Amino acid sequence: MAIELEALHRLSADTYRRATELGLLPERGIELIDGLVVRIIPKGARHRHAVNKLNEQFVLQSRGRYEVSCDSLSLRLGPHDVPDPDIALARPGDWSRRDPSVEDISLIVEVADSSTDRDLSDKLIRYARAGVAEYWVVDLEHDLVHVFRRPNGEEYSVHERAGSDAVVAPAEYPDVRIEVAPVVGAS
Repeated sequence: MAIELEALHRLSADTYRRATELGLLPERGIELIDGLVVRIIPKGARHRHAVNKLNEQFVLQSRGRYEVSCDSLSLRLGPHDVPDPDIALARPGDWSRRDPSVEDISLIVEVADSSTDRDLSDKLIRYARAGVAEYWVVDLEHDLVHVFRRPNGEEYSVHERAGSDAVVAPAEYPDVRIEVAPVVGAS
């Protein structure tokens, strides 16, 4: 039996994980933000398309240098934050017994259709504060990718925008070229 999610409860990351493991919270469709269990906005066709195109491009270029987590990683950022990013690049490791930590992640990508404001504010602050090295927001409303690098407190020192005609690359893997057009559906 799952906990009713209409009433939000402030939880620690440990309690959230344990409740999920015990089946008290659903494994999918929620995340922990500032101690609150938050429903993830349902993903439409354009969102799914963007995630699939990103996943395809990252996987084809990985060559064993990183693992691509697509809609399957709940990343613990601190005592009260466990977001569920759309894409994460983790350095190679044995992830069968534990989830990667922030130190194991080279890139987090959130695809934003109706969640752009939250991804560019609340989530950006949390990822920066946790020290996530690089954070991308695929902004489907404006057909562009926001690239954030070098976390500095609650923000990133570098913020670049890549339009639909651009190619972007993660800082740690500069030869991995991600074409923006197929991701935002502009090709």
